[in-house]
Amino acid sequence: MKALTAGTARIVSIALIVTAIACSSDHPSPAEPAGPSFSAPIAIAIGQTIGTATYAGGDSSAGGQGGTVQGVACDTTTPVVHVHAHLTLIADSVQRAIPVAIGTTDPFEVQNFVVAARCFYWLHTHDATGIIHLEAPNNNTLTLGNFFAIWGQPLSRSNVAGFTGDVTVYVDSTRYDGDLGAISITAHKQIMLIVGGVPAEIPVYQFPAAF
Repeated sequence: MKALTAGTARIVSIALIVTAIACSSDHPSPAEPAGPSFSAPIAIAIGQTIGTATYAGGDSSAGGQGGTVQGVACDTTTPVVHVHAHLTLIADSVQRAIPVAIGTTDPFEVQNFVVAARCFYWLHTHDATGIIHLEAPNNNTLTLGNFFAIWGQPLSRSNVAGFTGDVTVYVDSTRYDGDLGAISITAHKQIMLIVGGVPAEIPVYQFPAAF
């Protein structure tokens, strides 16, 4: 058998490269998995429970009991700022209701809605819809971390309110990879916390007209 000349070897190498390219085009790399979709806005009725009831109403023993928490007071002053955000928590493929009366002491409810309390923290819930009320005496930034501290529940990338696993977060339907505790509570912001597998569709909510 004759030895390959340099020219012949070069031609063979080029042929092998062309064949490899053709084979790779026949078998393209798998596409990145598509992200979740988001529902059409779902109307919220004041006083309803959105999700599966999982937690007792009010703050846990580790949360606010009337004293200041992370600089957030519990008082009865007339707020200067009053806005609403919405929190969705999905854990183990089940949407969990954010309970009524977080951030209140001695709450009084009418039709599943807190109408009075001995004091209200500047971040609180009046019902179990997932709506967070920010009612504060100033324009200082308040955060999701403040809310969870008042509630007395953990908030991290591996543990949200006692559910552990990988945590995926969307803010206003956009993926968020930052510090969970730093998410600000602002008007009509929608915060979605998902522990474990991400569902194919994530609910989006429409605030009541009064909010």
